Amino acid sequence: MKQKDRKQEMLDAYTLELIRQVESEGLRKAPAHMKAEILERSRKPDYQIALQTRRLSRNMQFFFYSLKVGAAVATALFLLFTVPREIPQNDGFFDREPGQAREASIGEKFNEGLRDFNQMLTEITISNQNRQGED
Repeated sequence: MKQKDRKQEMLDAYTLELIRQVESEGLRKAPAHMKAEILERSRKPDYQIALQTRRLSRNMQFFFYSLKVGAAVATALFLLFTVPREIPQNDGFFDREPGQAREASIGEKFNEGLRDFNQMLTEITISNQNRQGED
C-alpha cells in the first residue's frame, strides 16, 4: 500500500512539473520526421494485417449481435402469434385424481425449450467474451 502511495506521489509531482513546463515554455513541436514515419509504418504489411484483423473482429461481433437480435425478434413474433389471447381459468389441475401425475402442458414444454435456448445463447456469449479477453 505504501508503494502505491509513493508511486502516486511521484506521478503527481511529475504531472505538476510537466504542467509548469508547458505553461512556461509552451507546447513542444513534434519532430519533423514523425509524420513520414507514421505514414510509412501504416503502409507496412504487419500493420495492415493487424488493422484487417481488428475490422474482421468488429464485423464478427456485429454479425453475432445481428443473429441475437434476429433470434429475439423471431421468438417475440412466434410468441405473439402462438400464445392464446385468453388464458383459461381452469387448466384441468383440479380435475385429476390425487394420485395421478400431472403431465407437462405445451406451455411448460415450450418454456423449458426457451430456457435451454437462452442458456445456449448465454454460453456462446460468455465464450466469445472470454476469447476476446484473451486477445
